[in-house]
This record gives sequence, C-alpha cells and structure tokens, in this order.
Amino acid sequence: MSEENMALPEGVTEIYNDFFQLAKLDVSIPKSVVDGGKIVTVDSDMTVKEAVKLLAEHEILSAPVRDVKAPEDASWMDKYTGTIDAINLMYWLLDKEDGVPPDTLHDLLQKEFTDDPIQDVLDADPFAQRFVPFVPLDAENNHMLDVMLLLGKYGLHRAYVVHTCGDIENVITQSTVVKFLNENKSMMVSTFNRTVQELGLGQKEPVSVTRDDTFWTAFKVMKDHGVSAVPVTELDGTICGVVSARDARLMVTRPTRLRFVSQPLSLFDDLHVSPFDHQTVCVKRTSTLEEVVDRLLSTGVHRVFVVDDSQRPEGVISLRDVITCLIVEPKDSTMADYFVQRGRQ
Repeated sequence: MSEENMALPEGVTEIYNDFFQLAKLDVSIPKSVVDGGKIVTVDSDMTVKEAVKLLAEHEILSAPVRDVKAPEDASWMDKYTGTIDAINLMYWLLDKEDGVPPDTLHDLLQKEFTDDPIQDVLDADPFAQRFVPFVPLDAENNHMLDVMLLLGKYGLHRAYVVHTCGDIENVITQSTVVKFLNENKSMMVSTFNRTVQELGLGQKEPVSVTRDDTFWTAFKVMKDHGVSAVPVTELDGTICGVVSARDARLMVTRPTRLRFVSQPLSLFDDLHVSPFDHQTVCVKRTSTLEEVVDRLLSTGVHRVFVVDDSQRPEGVISLRDVITCLIVEPKDSTMADYFVQRGRQ
C-alpha cells in the first residue's frame, strides 16, 4: 500500500474528498474492453493459451476471471476470482522458457505448459503485482473517491463497476481518473499550481536498466521490484527510453516480437521501434502538477520521469501518484474490507 498523502493540509484534502464523494460513477466504458456490449472476461477453465489469445484478440492488457462454476445470479464475490494481466502472463510464459522462448508467440503457445488452466496460474502466484483481487464498485453506492482510493492508495490499475447481481457494467482506469481530475482542475487550482518538489512527488530514485540489457532482464527487474516500467539509460546514466507493460502487450499483439526478447535493448533503438519509438516523457522537480497531468494526458503514457539538469532519472511520477496526492482515506472508510475478503492484506 502507498503512504497516505501528507503534502496537502488536512483542510484541503477534506474539501477534495467532499467533492470526489459527490462525483457519480458515470464514466463511459472504454471500447477496448467491450465484446458485444459486455466486458471481456476470462473463464476460469480457460487454458493459458486461450487466455493469451483472448487478450491479444481484443488488444487489452487485463481482464477479470469469471468462475464458470458460479451461477448467473451469484454475487460478485462468488462470480469473479481475480484479474489476469498480459504482463504477468508474459512473465509466467517467459519464466517457463528461462527467458529464451521460441521465435514466435504461436510456437510458444504450442508448449505443453500453455494448456494449464488459467486459474492454476492465479492460484500459483496470488500476490503477484497485478494478479490482483477482483474488487468491484456499485454505481449506486460508491463514488469517485472510492475509485481514487482503489486506483491510488490500493494500487489497482482499473476499477470495475458492477450491477447488484454481479454483472460488470463499466471499467474505470487510472487514465480515466486523471482525465477527470484535469477536467475539474478549477476545483484544485492551488494544488495544480504547486511543484513536484512541493508535493513530494517522485522522491524515490527509479530502478533502471541499460541499453545493453535485454527485454527479459528488464521484465525481471520490473517483476522483482513490483513496478510496471523501468527507464533505460546510457552508460553515463542519462535516460534514453523506457520499458513498460506496453512492451509486454506488444509481445502478445505482435507475435514475431517474441524472438527479440533475449536481444539487447540497443537493437530496438537502432530500429526506432518500441521502447524507443517515442520520446521518453520527463519533467523537472520545478514542474507543476498541472504540467505533469498535461504531459500524461497529451502523450497517453502512464508515468513521467523526474530528471536532473543532465537528464539523469532521479524520480518517477505515475498516474497512481497523481491520484494519491489529492486524497486521504476517511477514517470511517471500509475500503480495506474488500481486500480482507479477498485475502490480500
């Protein structure tokens, strides 16, 4: 869990909390997670192979896992067992091959271990960074503050909104919440005008990899440190790229990329393809929160790196950090109970 926000005065966060509690959960469903008007879900009896193909077909990073043994009228607690994620699937698959997979995803999915049930993968690693519990919200009884707590303090990457019967009717992502914050920044002008330094954002130096490291090395570093991205640096420490969860998804949606997983990252720089196909988004400690949010939204990235005058990374600010810095969990909140129910402390 992240630290509670201590950068803003208590009176300010109370005002923000009141505003967020008035905001209803009426954010539209992203098209990328809709299949015939429904949220894309992975059945618990699907194999790893089938789950990978499903995510690839819909070009999505994550999907809830539905317990096929649960009846249609079951509650969400009984109907969904967790959330499966493309990057964790790639970790699992590549680990089976010790980081040296076949040339294509098609060949990898012919391996016998890809016939394992996806639920077995969840059960084997229930506390992996994004094999997260399925924690939904009710549009009638929850509000934007609850969403921000889930996606901020509790670190989930998306919040599912469910009907009383347990069916999913909406998905709210961290990007959607930051867009909501930007649209309502007139309510938070003084905070949006404060600098990264003043808000205490990006204080921890990010773990990094170099151009000589491989994708497999970068993925292992991400998994070991529980992060969804790492900066790529030159030998002198200056930032030149970033490896992120997006690149794991490319391994799924562009199957021939798999052959390069054991190649040095410098190869991709020479080819001008991901993770070097766009400018790495950076800010300074003197940048304001408004500038950070503008960069996040205009580029569509999920984090910006804080760099010094020599372009060496000295911090990172994620969508989660932006959300978290504006709120404090109310003392009477029962949000933690969701995680106790799912066995995640």
